[in-house]
Amino acid sequence: MYRASSDERLTVRSARRGIVLLGNAVRMRRRLYYLCLAPEDRSMFDRARILLTIAVCIFAAPAVAQAPTPTTTAFDGTYLGVSNTFEGDIDTGRTSAWYCPQFSRPPTLSIVNGIARTGPYEGSVDAQGVLVMRSFWSHFDGRIDSRGTVRGRSTSGCSYQFVWQKVPAPTMPIDGDYIGVSRESRSSKAKCAPRDVPETLIIRNSVVLGGWQGTVSPQGTLSLRSPRGTPVDAQIDSQGIMRGQDTSDVGCSSIWVWRKRAG
Repeated sequence: MYRASSDERLTVRSARRGIVLLGNAVRMRRRLYYLCLAPEDRSMFDRARILLTIAVCIFAAPAVAQAPTPTTTAFDGTYLGVSNTFEGDIDTGRTSAWYCPQFSRPPTLSIVNGIARTGPYEGSVDAQGVLVMRSFWSHFDGRIDSRGTVRGRSTSGCSYQFVWQKVPAPTMPIDGDYIGVSRESRSSKAKCAPRDVPETLIIRNSVVLGGWQGTVSPQGTLSLRSPRGTPVDAQIDSQGIMRGQDTSDVGCSSIWVWRKRAG
């Protein structure tokens, strides 16, 4: 019977270790991709995940800073998320994977002075409407057409097709993009969701667009409904700060805060 030499056994063990390390690297990449999603796109809110998300996304900053230099402001504006289509796991080809988060639409895309930002992504758009963005592990390639529609693919361990549509420019004094600042939940009995940052509110012609729905009075009073269907009463002050409050059916009272984007 043939017996492998010590060198051959060492080579086999090294190869096995290499396979294990490669598998761990692939799994880690998927987990980091999940953790770097925008807060509204994650379904797990435990404290450990949040702390790890902060650490990972801070380290992502150098990669974001390497985005191409913008060449035009012709595509500046606000783009509302329309749809997200999950295409599958790039490594395995699977079209169903627990580590690939599913969400209905991408977060609001903002382009200012040619710089594009949405969720954890940042990049730029050129004169032909080619949009390139990066996050820690993901790369987005897309294009903006003459109708203001953005279509493109985000790839990392998971592949998605994103679509946005440009919204009209503000026409009313209260119109604008209101950036999420904070949400705090309070209750003496129920276990409520931890602190979070709400997604951007888009107001045009006194109507709230996107995941949030509602209307605005001339005095800045809003009757809102969150993406989960919770009613929220809010008010915009003279400084462009919007504050709202809701009480869910489980007894959790949440305080929401947004601020109007300058310009």
